[in-house]
Order: sequence, then C-alpha cells, then structure tokens
Amino acid sequence: MNPAFGVSPIKQMTEVFVDKTLDLCDVFRSLIDKEQHHSGGAENGGVKNNDSVVLDMSLWLGRAALDMMTIICFQINLDVLGTGSHSQGKGPGNRGEEQKERGRESDELYPALEELFGTNDLNFSLLFWKSWIPLVRLWTLDESSHKIERCHGMIRTLAKKLIKEREKEILAGSVDEETRDLLTLLTKATMEKVNKDRMMSLDEACEQISTYFVAGQETSAAAVTWGLHSLSNDQAVQTRLREELDTVGTDHPTKEQLDGLPYLDLVVREMLRLHSPGAWIEREATKDDVIPFEKPFTDRHGNVRQHLPISKGDWIRISIRAINCQEEVWGPDAREFNPERWRDPPKAVSTMPGLIQQQMSFSTGPKSCIGYKFGLMQMKAMIFCLIRAFEFEPAIPKEMVIRRSL
Repeated sequence: MNPAFGVSPIKQMTEVFVDKTLDLCDVFRSLIDKEQHHSGGAENGGVKNNDSVVLDMSLWLGRAALDMMTIICFQINLDVLGTGSHSQGKGPGNRGEEQKERGRESDELYPALEELFGTNDLNFSLLFWKSWIPLVRLWTLDESSHKIERCHGMIRTLAKKLIKEREKEILAGSVDEETRDLLTLLTKATMEKVNKDRMMSLDEACEQISTYFVAGQETSAAAVTWGLHSLSNDQAVQTRLREELDTVGTDHPTKEQLDGLPYLDLVVREMLRLHSPGAWIEREATKDDVIPFEKPFTDRHGNVRQHLPISKGDWIRISIRAINCQEEVWGPDAREFNPERWRDPPKAVSTMPGLIQQQMSFSTGPKSCIGYKFGLMQMKAMIFCLIRAFEFEPAIPKEMVIRRSL
C-alpha cells in the first residue's frame, strides 16, 4: 500500500485537505452568522454563549476528516459537511461523477461513524477490560459492542461493494495503469494471481478498508481538536502562528508551502507529542524473549530486575502518551504545550524512537503507521486554514476538561 502514500500522491492530497477545510470554514461562518442573528439551541453543533459562538470542534473536524479520507482513498464523496463546493472530483485518481453517486449510496455510513466516535455513552470501562481480558470479550450483549459491530458491518458491506465496482472498472480498462489510490491498489491485490507477496483475499482487503475508515478519520481529527484546545489556552502561541501563516499569499497553499512554515511545523509536532491520537499500541510476541529495562529496579519481593521475560503469545501494551510525556526525557514541563521545545530538544530525546522526530505518535519499526505523511499534511492543512480564518478561545476553563481515550 506504500505507493498510495508517496510524495506525488501527498501533493495531490494536500489540495483536498485544504479545500475541505475551506469548506469547513464556510460552514463555521454560516453557523456564526446564524447564531449571531438568531437565538436558539445547539443545532448543528453550534450554540450561542453570551456574545461568543461555541462550536463542537470534535464533531466538525471529524466530519471534514471523513470527507477528506473517503475522497482521497476511495473516491467516495460523502459530503457530510453538506457543501460539495471546493473538492469535488479531486485527489489521486479522481472520478468526480462517481464520487457524487457513491456519496448518495453511502448516506448511512457517516451517522454510524458519528454514533461510534461522537457518543459519550459508550461503556469505556467494559471496552477497556475487553481489551485486556479475553474471557470478558465473550460478553457481546452490551450496547457498546452492538454499536461497534454495527458500524464495522456497514463499512465491510460498503468495502466489498467498492472493491467489486473497481474490479469491473479495471477489467474494462477504464482505470489508468498509473493510478495509485488506495482502493485501486487493494482491488489489484485481490485480483493478483501470480505474485504471492501481493495477493490479498477479499476479506483481508475489506478489513484494510475498515481500518483506514477508522484510523484515517478519527486520529487526525482528534489530534487537531486537542491541538486547537491547547492553542485556545495559549493566545501568544496562537497569535505567533497566525502571523507566520498570514505571510503565505494564498488561501490554497501547496505541500511545499506548508512544509516551508517552520513555526507551523513546531506546533504540529508538539500537538502530536502532547495529544497523540493513539494512547497505546499493542504487539504480540512471536517467540519467547526478554525485554531489557533501561534502568534496573527492585520488585516487591526485593529482587533486582534487569529485564522482563515474555512468552510466545503474550501481548505487550506500549503507552505512547507515557513515552511522549516522560519528565525524565522532556523535562518538568513535559505535560505542557510548548512548541518551542522542538527548537532545541533535550539531549535525552535523541534516543527516542519514532517515525517522526523523537516521538512515538506514529509508532516505529516495520509495523509503524503507513499513513503518517497523510496525517502530518492533513493536520498542517487544517491548522493553516482554521487559524488564518478564526481566533479560538476556550469554551470552558482548562481545569474542567477531562481527556478520555482508549
């Protein structure tokens, strides 16, 4: 799948990232205008609070991110923002009319995803114990499990339909041989008959699509939401960032222009460090082994431990947020938002693994995040457009915000 996230596709994706965020800005302006002229409740995620307008950024950023991901990866224009103005027919291997048609056929998909990720009534305690204790997973009658399974079922059904449609297009010769979008690559893998390394069953391809629907939509949106929360609580950083962004003479920056903004890069890196979308990653041991400790410690029985023995089949959970926020590594302000730390990171940071500079937000090694370039550029484009267009302030005191994540 690597060709789908190469340099050339990322350049094309940037256009979609920017255009969809501009669509989102139009939605915000419409909500602001509506709420400033009419009293009312919290319709469409916007409410009026005294003389300010409060917007549910998690809701709206999730919608924009889903539009971006489905257009780029699967040529589906869900248009959950309800605008359809800027990005129709764009992205790698774009097929504008098909995007429009598939958007109508997929009307039920976003409500299911929004129910899954936007709800506050999932039983997070039960989901936590299910992730740790296999026996608890046998209990499937709870509403949280039903919601998750219903959403996954809808995605799998849509994935099979998309793959079958793309297979017909490939066989008919209507897909360019150079097309490198994710849907085309997955479909070709299911059609492969010779190269075993490239073969993939239909079920495997559908699971890949299911993963991208979830990971490609929720992760970046969550990181930007929390990033905006930090910026709203640090007006000096927000102002400095806006001053840099305003030096760009266009509302439609290219990948090269976004990469050429040093303070934006510092801000995004700090967002990913402090607000890593994934709290942890899990790996299964394929053989008996030992995990060495950086520093020996004495256990409760008085034994000095130099390493942790593990057996084949054991699951290891690695806390990304704990690694990204270690005071021993990052200093006493490790849990504070400070983009300036990236100008001269502490020496201890140089030993930290990770796909991007000294942090584990996209994991590391052969099982690291394949779409990390996608995520980085998506975040930069969203922050660029939003900070240039609006000033953000906290809706509630910082002390009242509680982070909850699996």
